[in-house]
Order: sequence, then C-alpha cells, then structure tokens
Amino acid sequence: MKDRKLTGSWAGFAFKGGRLVTPEGRELLPEDLAWISLTAQLAQEYRRLLETDRRARGLITPNLIKPMKNGIRQLPSWSADPCQMVPLMPALR
Repeated sequence: MKDRKLTGSWAGFAFKGGRLVTPEGRELLPEDLAWISLTAQLAQEYRRLLETDRRARGLITPNLIKPMKNGIRQLPSWSADPCQMVPLMPALR
C-alpha cells in the first residue's frame, strides 16, 4: 500500500512511501514490524499484571470498571496509581 490514510479503529495511521506512519508521526519500515506481535503480547501481559495487582489492592471493583472505548477498556483515572516495576529476569530463571 502506498500513500493511504487508514480509517475506523486505525484512524490516525497511514501508509506513506511504503512505510506505516503512526499518529505520533513515527515512520515504521516493514522490518520494524517484525517484533510488533511480541510487543503487543508484552503490553497485554503487563496490563493483566496491573489489573491483578489493582484488584488485589482493592482499587478495582466490578462497578468501577468503565465501559470499553474503541475496543479498549478504560480504567478509572483516579485510581491509576503507578505500580512497582516487575523484574522479569528473576521470574524467567
């Protein structure tokens, strides 16, 4: 695809000169996308870890979860405390 703006859930993204351009203006070459699946899986797992931690601390209850917006569940912003960094290397060993 060349020089085409995407719509729907992909609004803001575009193809320009054989590159995928993000809404922030970053241009990604085809070889840059080789790791996109792994990156997405890491982000999803991190979101699950955060939600588990917040539930364990009582910060999220079923009535506090906001509905999905564009397919992404929105957490209450007032309870979005930063969580501790999860060291992955010790867990993998």
